[in-house]
Amino acid sequence: MLKPIKSILFATDLSTNCQQALDFTIAVATRFHATVYLLYVIEKLPEHVDGRIKNLVGTHQWEELVESHKVSAHKSMLGKTSSNAMIRKSILDFCSQEGIEDSFTDIKSREIVISYGEIVEDILQNAETKGCDLIVLGGHQNLFSKTSVGSTIKGVMKKSKIAVTVVPPVKA
Repeated sequence: MLKPIKSILFATDLSTNCQQALDFTIAVATRFHATVYLLYVIEKLPEHVDGRIKNLVGTHQWEELVESHKVSAHKSMLGKTSSNAMIRKSILDFCSQEGIEDSFTDIKSREIVISYGEIVEDILQNAETKGCDLIVLGGHQNLFSKTSVGSTIKGVMKKSKIAVTVVPPVKA
């Protein structure tokens, strides 16, 4: 018997390729009444590059730029509305499309997390600290094949101690 899913970490790069993965996350969360964590990781630059940029623009200004990127990402994930309202609307839209009754549309809770660091490590660390039972990632399209599994997905799948689901993007 499968272990029930109580919480899901949905990691996104904010691209349109991740819409299918978000829909999948909502479907699973709705089915299991699970908590959803939406994660966006701002990739930390290598130390030598980070140091050079700090020397060029100044440490304070560099930190302001990183903070500005976090705020911009948060607004993008929110759709300029509260996280609960945005996610709730996505859930209701999905359930309406799929013919799922309103009584089944409640997800216990949801949270948006934005971090700055190593992408694979931050995904795994957030999944562990939040006690997630499932990580959902969106696949991407590339020039040579219909879908692509990049180094981030491979790294998460290789190191994860919990289930990882990769959802392919909508075919163009």
